[in-house]
Amino acid sequence: MDHDGSLSRILRMCEWVMRLAYTNVLWLLFTLLGLGLFGFMPATTALFSVMRKWIQGHEQVKVFRTFWKVFREEFFRSNLIGVILLIVGTIIYVDLAYIYPTSLLLHVLRFAIYIFGFLYLVSLFYIFPLLAHYDWKKRLYFKFSLLLGISYLQYTLSMLVFSGLLFVLFAYLPGIVPFFSLSILAYVHMWLAYQVFQKIEFESEQEPVDVKKRLPSFLKSKRVNTQ
Repeated sequence: MDHDGSLSRILRMCEWVMRLAYTNVLWLLFTLLGLGLFGFMPATTALFSVMRKWIQGHEQVKVFRTFWKVFREEFFRSNLIGVILLIVGTIIYVDLAYIYPTSLLLHVLRFAIYIFGFLYLVSLFYIFPLLAHYDWKKRLYFKFSLLLGISYLQYTLSMLVFSGLLFVLFAYLPGIVPFFSLSILAYVHMWLAYQVFQKIEFESEQEPVDVKKRLPSFLKSKRVNTQ
């Protein structure tokens, strides 16, 4: 009986290895489909959308169809968000690379840029989970990615630590990067972010009826379609 249980766990683990490898390859292909620069954002949003459905228990979701559907639907919105993130990230990088602290004022300015850079990183952790889970106007993704990242700092730090450990792993095992580089990261980040989303949605449901009516309707998540 124990032998059957061990075999079942091994098969289950192999199934998940294949799933993660398949979705990572799809992410690479769809990124190339958008010529790299314009494919990264919608392909990554599609990857997080698949992970979200798996986390919600819809393991029989049609992965390729979901990828293609989300890629098309989110192509323009995700790329507009990506352009803004790229511009902000470039400004932060240039400031850190070329502003040398030769005076007290520049020391203070550099410290402020470090803080801004950390907040930028916090926002990045939540942008894709939010794109996968909610259907909002573009400005709300920036606002709530930062708000949630700071409000639920324990989850954000968990994302940061896991990202660092994964980077070290890939540095020692570069051969697995084409198959697991982003899929593992996306699954763990989506799982952590989903815990945050559930907390928010549960707390909003516990509010009195008169208060609940005043809550923003955008707190409702996207409907799950497993087809």
